[in-house]
Amino acid sequence: KNKICFSVVSVNRGDLQSVTTKYVCPEGFHLVGRKCYHFGTNEVTWHDSHFFCITLNSTLAIVDSQKEMTLLRHYLNKTITDLGKYERWIGGIYDWKQMRWKWGSSGQPISYNKFSRMQKGDKFKWNCIVLNPAKENRWSARKCTDKRHYVCETETNTYIQFKLFNKKIRKKFDIAKCSMPELLPKNDKRKCLKLLGPVENNEPAYIVERPRPTKSTALDPDGFVCPPHMVVLGNRCYTFSKSPATWTDAYFNCNKNNSKLAIVSSRSQDYNLRIFLNNFIEKHDRWIGGMYDWKNNQWKWAMTGKPLKYKGFAKAVLKKRGGENLAWNTIFMDPSLGHRWNADKGTQKKHYICQVKAKAVKKLGLVNLKSPQATITIVTK
Repeated sequence: KNKICFSVVSVNRGDLQSVTTKYVCPEGFHLVGRKCYHFGTNEVTWHDSHFFCITLNSTLAIVDSQKEMTLLRHYLNKTITDLGKYERWIGGIYDWKQMRWKWGSSGQPISYNKFSRMQKGDKFKWNCIVLNPAKENRWSARKCTDKRHYVCETETNTYIQFKLFNKKIRKKFDIAKCSMPELLPKNDKRKCLKLLGPVENNEPAYIVERPRPTKSTALDPDGFVCPPHMVVLGNRCYTFSKSPATWTDAYFNCNKNNSKLAIVSSRSQDYNLRIFLNNFIEKHDRWIGGMYDWKNNQWKWAMTGKPLKYKGFAKAVLKKRGGENLAWNTIFMDPSLGHRWNADKGTQKKHYICQVKAKAVKKLGLVNLKSPQATITIVTK
């Protein structure tokens, strides 16, 4: 969300004021309209550009209105630099199973642009959207594995500046100077005195005071609950797909159901999952949310772009496989290895695991609980 920074001062009656709003971008980003864009200088695949943007606390550009598209195209077409001369990835990707274009970071359908209604069919499988300079930076479809430049997007920081006019001073004066009177020359001190009265009594104050450290009031939960269609294991909820899908389709299927491909971040979470899956009658390879970033030679969680701190791979899995052999590999839980982790090409079809955080519950007073309709018992040896 936008950050708004300002201070509060007392103002004498009769003073006129003007308000200036400034939109400021992080370093390396360009202000276009009220959004900030970073134009990557290297050529990478769509998935790699997705991770590059995450490392900059941004996402691949989501262009969801005609106004935003016009501003961005105008900026690229008219700029005196080479920014507009390259095809650039934005956040759109084709979901061939549902025959529709979506924004990769959110899984939401692309609705405003007629491109998304006209460009459909099997030929767009594994296609993503670029801004095409040959078409004045309108949209085109390209294979997601092609290497292109890219556009990252983030929100602006908003700063509001108040300036006052005083009839006696007859000159516009920046009231912000009055916040540090000890550094002002005598002439400016007199102006502050006329505008605000005694300066020492009118120091700018915080709108919201910083809270004092307090002891946590959170109650220790008696348990955790999940949506009706999910299974609770520890403090997380899971669904286990009934049908296989590619890793990318699994990612979007979870997203569509307001969940994410499982992120297994600790040994205890991994243990709970493995014990549960080992008791399944049906044994399937199941995708989770990890994928290999071959350029940085490390495994990451696709949803967050963060490196894996915990790794549940079976010992023999990665010994004979170098970084180049892991390109386009994603992680699955392998029943032949006791549901320890393994890796395979993301284009393979496997079952998958979706995850959300469970809600903590606390039993207050005497509560008569109804008998459960079903129970799951896990017996460990």
